[in-house]
Amino acid sequence: MNLEELCLPIKSELSEVDRTIQANLVSSSPFVTDIAQYVAQNGGKRLRPILCLLSSRISGARDKRIIESAVAMEFFHTATLMHDDVIDNAELRRGKTSANSRWGNQIAVLVGDFFYCRASDLLVGLRDLRVIELITRIMQITTEGEIFEIVKSNDLNCTEDDYLKIVRGKTAELMGACCEIGGILGNVSEEFTQALREYGLHIGIAFQLADDLLDYMSDPSQFGKTKGTDLKEGKLTLPLLVALKKANEPERRLIKDALIAERLEENRLKEIISIIEYHGGIQATRDLAQSYIQKAKEALTPFKPSIEKEALVCLADYVIQRQQ
Repeated sequence: MNLEELCLPIKSELSEVDRTIQANLVSSSPFVTDIAQYVAQNGGKRLRPILCLLSSRISGARDKRIIESAVAMEFFHTATLMHDDVIDNAELRRGKTSANSRWGNQIAVLVGDFFYCRASDLLVGLRDLRVIELITRIMQITTEGEIFEIVKSNDLNCTEDDYLKIVRGKTAELMGACCEIGGILGNVSEEFTQALREYGLHIGIAFQLADDLLDYMSDPSQFGKTKGTDLKEGKLTLPLLVALKKANEPERRLIKDALIAERLEENRLKEIISIIEYHGGIQATRDLAQSYIQKAKEALTPFKPSIEKEALVCLADYVIQRQQ
């Protein structure tokens, strides 16, 4: 099942999400509006709003707050991506010129802040203190996850536990919150709210694992991501960490040199990918991602069969299919 098919139960809500996104991009400064629209038009597959909507639907929530919360989570995510691109000096975002490359770092940071402000305004409008407290906590966790990733960059002593801590902080917690909000807005019991949160957390970890695999396996024309980007930025992701544990000294030296080099030549990248494949880094990452997908599905056990539950199960499979 593709993404469009699994989203059929929330097709009308997704259209409303898109309309609400556009309505909330308007600034008193036309310049800010133009940049915000450029960034939003390159918004990817709206995975976080999809999680919000499906989790809200399975919890029985039907009012307009589910739309506003979905848009708020997309805006929070967009803001973090804009700031990430500045930190990483990224030239592309989903195959298009990044905002920082097009308008400079100062503008990109401030427009990222604009997205944070719009998200906060939407959440305050929900008039639900539980949601506001949740998102305040999640944004702190996300920020700390990003900082920890910077601290661990180029660190050959980085462990798999360190890596998973980064993944949980910078990616998975936000997805868990998207699902938890659905339970809160549906006013279901703590058992069901936490089941949704666990589902989102596991989906988020699997999603990041799949994304890290794409860094060594992707077709740039299909995914808009150049091979070796994480390596060039000094990020030790799981495929590389698995290989480092088994690599001999010359191989470790080759990897270390690549992590700190100003430029990574294509032939050197191919050598490192071969080392990763030889030592099982690709397969180990794929297997771990699959295990988190299974955990995500198991988290949905308390819910009775429904169209929304089936869509969440299919969404879990979709996440892992990205890297196959």
